[in-house]
Amino acid sequence: MNKNLFIRLLALAAAGFFHTAEATTLSLKFPNNSNIYTTTVGSFFDANIYVDGLADFGAFDLTLTYNSNNLSAQSLTSTSIFGTDDSAVFINTITPGIGGSGSIHFAEDLSPTSSANTGLNITGPTLLGTITFKALTVSAINTAYLINFSASSEIYTFDGTSIGGTAQGGNVKITAVPAAVPLPASIFLFVPGLLAVFGARKGTRKIAA
Repeated sequence: MNKNLFIRLLALAAAGFFHTAEATTLSLKFPNNSNIYTTTVGSFFDANIYVDGLADFGAFDLTLTYNSNNLSAQSLTSTSIFGTDDSAVFINTITPGIGGSGSIHFAEDLSPTSSANTGLNITGPTLLGTITFKALTVSAINTAYLINFSASSEIYTFDGTSIGGTAQGGNVKITAVPAAVPLPASIFLFVPGLLAVFGARKGTRKIAA
């Protein structure tokens, strides 16, 4: 696919990925293999981006939004799905945003020097990339999606045709770190007591001998 054509398509795309409900899907999966995840303040976790159900896959241009009051996007790692024909990461940008409106822009395409004459055939969930997040503050239970695909996200066939489909974001619940439970004072008397009993028994065996 001609990269100049791809760039023009990115600039003109307005309808977004959600304009039809076809078999093609984008989804987020967390370490529990679900799009709903619970973690604690200060922890790090991965959000995996999967695509499924499309033939002649030639390019993607994804924008994900996240609540930067609750989450900090640390890094984005690509799987270079197009292999040796993958362009150098075309777009890989994390923007913390202002007022909690963080965004992640992730786009790649088949290299213009590729000898391929068709795109990839995706018949099962296939990993595009992984975003590593840090949990910052406690969030409410089951709030609106904290990580979601923007309506401007696009997937393209080999010849640059935009493919419609559906997308499912992820909901992260962040809880406080549990307070350490202090040991009862009696535990400090228990251990010396055991040692005293053990010593008494050992002394008894010596006398009997």
